[in-house]
Amino acid sequence: MASKYFYNETFYNSELGVTKTIKAETKWEFDLKVNQMNERWNQQIQLKRKREMISNNQQTTEAMDEEQKQYIREYEDILKYTLKVNDKLDWNTQYRKDNYKKWVFNEVKPNIKDIFEKNNVPKETFFEKIFKSLKEKRLSKEKEATDSYERLLESYNSRKKKSEEEYKKAKENFEREKEEYNKEINEWKKRFEEGKQDAVERYIKVVLENSKYPKDFEKDYEIEYKENEKILVISYNLPNTDKISKTEGYKYIKSKNEIRPVEMKKVVYEEFYENIIFNITLRTIHEIFESTSEDIIEMVVFNGFVTGIDKSNGKEFTNCIISLQVNRKEFEDINLANIEPKECVKALKGLFAGKLAQLAPVKPIMNLDREDRRFIESKEILDNMGAENNLAEMPWEDFEHLVREVFAKEFSKDGAEVNVTQSSRDGGVDAIAFDPDPIRGGKFVIQAKRYNNVVPISAVRDLYGTMINEGATKGILVTTSYFGTDSQNFVKDKPLTLIDGQNLIYMMKKYGYDNVFIELKK
Repeated sequence: MASKYFYNETFYNSELGVTKTIKAETKWEFDLKVNQMNERWNQQIQLKRKREMISNNQQTTEAMDEEQKQYIREYEDILKYTLKVNDKLDWNTQYRKDNYKKWVFNEVKPNIKDIFEKNNVPKETFFEKIFKSLKEKRLSKEKEATDSYERLLESYNSRKKKSEEEYKKAKENFEREKEEYNKEINEWKKRFEEGKQDAVERYIKVVLENSKYPKDFEKDYEIEYKENEKILVISYNLPNTDKISKTEGYKYIKSKNEIRPVEMKKVVYEEFYENIIFNITLRTIHEIFESTSEDIIEMVVFNGFVTGIDKSNGKEFTNCIISLQVNRKEFEDINLANIEPKECVKALKGLFAGKLAQLAPVKPIMNLDREDRRFIESKEILDNMGAENNLAEMPWEDFEHLVREVFAKEFSKDGAEVNVTQSSRDGGVDAIAFDPDPIRGGKFVIQAKRYNNVVPISAVRDLYGTMINEGATKGILVTTSYFGTDSQNFVKDKPLTLIDGQNLIYMMKKYGYDNVFIELKK
């Protein structure tokens, strides 16, 4: 079965000697997680370098001991930390505001004085009046140097002009990509305010990724928004007892000249771990409610899972160890600054079995719907089109359905099936074709991009990543506009097909739809 993650990349930090695999369904989510990882790694590098600067073992012990106590305090204050910040997403931070670099031409303009010196042009002297040959020699040298200067100047001006033109073109492409990106943010914001499933899920993911946790904490979760019921279900992969340090500090053994960790007593650690799980549960629910309104989310269901190894048989297991369902009004009536997390979860009728450190399973109150929800009912567009139809001005959802219809006709002769997916507007799959032919068939992912300008190469790269993660044999990108040479070069050795507006019109006319055209906005 193909992975649900479109982006999957492993990063290695040589200074820390650690690796981390980042998985995400979308590009924006992938970039967000990479930035969070880099921030944590930078913090760890700074601490590592700070320790290395301390040469005395006693001082090193004290530094490590204080660092570990700080680590414990950060985990103990997981819930308290979020109460100090506003978790509501500032939409202004989502837009691209970067400016293109200034144009710089580093070449030095030719100087006629320098050319005269280089060509050893003699200066005019009194003796030229006596010896005319001197004057003729000087004038000849001057002409030779002047001609050289003019050629150099012409070449310089030509390169400068070319540089300016290339800069202007690159800047225009940059501005177009920026504009398209910000339009997409506007569309996301609009759909979020309308309570659309894909937009709400994306919003919550950004809120949770922005949430600051201790540096070694790895956020991993799945969410589902039930649009009609206004319920947000989150399955959170919690750290098991192997991921949370049992060390409470460090001591220096002078007689052996070594630093030893001091482990927490079992009962202390169990209480410490349990408190962390309850705090994560309550914090996550708080962040979801605080960042949204009751018009969007009325109820949250939190399921906390842990994965570990069963010591009795060596096999991996995944257990839900805590499940809590709570409505907004009930939760917002709680003063989280003054509660005991465990007692609060009990009062909210949360489910957990015994000591959480034992990782005993409970049944989730409500599970995520794990069926593939991407395929939706197709909408017929072609037969309902009017006398004149500019594809570049079609609503983007209609354009996606139109592309599905065109490819359904294209593939139908081979017995293939084409399904359209939910419109997520985040670089996912717009349609999937399944060709049963055992030789040339397979799974084809199709993306429809209704652009008025050149398609950015980032869209082509995203399609390639999507194709790989879908386990598809081919990727097809269809647009109303056109592709640049960088995109054409990128697909040369890859199973990707780029269909521009002109070829799309050709495909449609092949099936009798002669009344369509594309007129791009300037």
